[in-house]
Amino acid sequence: MSNDRSDNNSLSPRQAAALDALRQAAESGDAESQYRLGMLYGNGEGVELDHGLAEQWFSRAARQGHEDALLNLAWLYANGAGVEMDEPRARELYLLAADHGSGKAQYIVATMYRFAQYGAEQDMARALHYYQLAAEQGVAAAQFALGKLLMGGRQVARDDVVALQWLTLAQANGNKRAEEYIRHLVGRMTPEQLAQARESLLRTPTG
Repeated sequence: MSNDRSDNNSLSPRQAAALDALRQAAESGDAESQYRLGMLYGNGEGVELDHGLAEQWFSRAARQGHEDALLNLAWLYANGAGVEMDEPRARELYLLAADHGSGKAQYIVATMYRFAQYGAEQDMARALHYYQLAAEQGVAAAQFALGKLLMGGRQVARDDVVALQWLTLAQANGNKRAEEYIRHLVGRMTPEQLAQARESLLRTPTG
């Protein structure tokens, strides 16, 4: 990959040496270095902005199973940044990352099935499955989404006890929107339901 060796006069000697070392490690096959070099080109940090080169480096890291490289590569295809927009390819990459255990990807895939994004058909069973996987890994956005769905009871069976558990965990993990929903939920639950939710929470890690 010889077309990404353009000099950047704004770099200090130390920065230039660090960039050179990073490029050498990437070219020798180190997945983390390939990912980091892709990020530099994707953001134009220390090098000229070049989504095409970002895609190439992300692809090389993704082939080695690098989670964040897979996610960034999927984003490029989903948005047509430096590559032709390709929603089926984005969907495939997000699913690959999700099935490799990425909580971030599991949340994206859940949302994809919930709202029929990236060419996927709406599938609430799959959406719940991936929300659950992400929520169990402490992804606050997934915990919040799962709690809201179970609280609403429109697209899935209503379950106030489990909804409260997920919303409480979402709040504990930094989701500020969860508080309002918790307040509303607690107001309609019986003392028995609240005790059951509290007991379950005591046995559950917060993330």
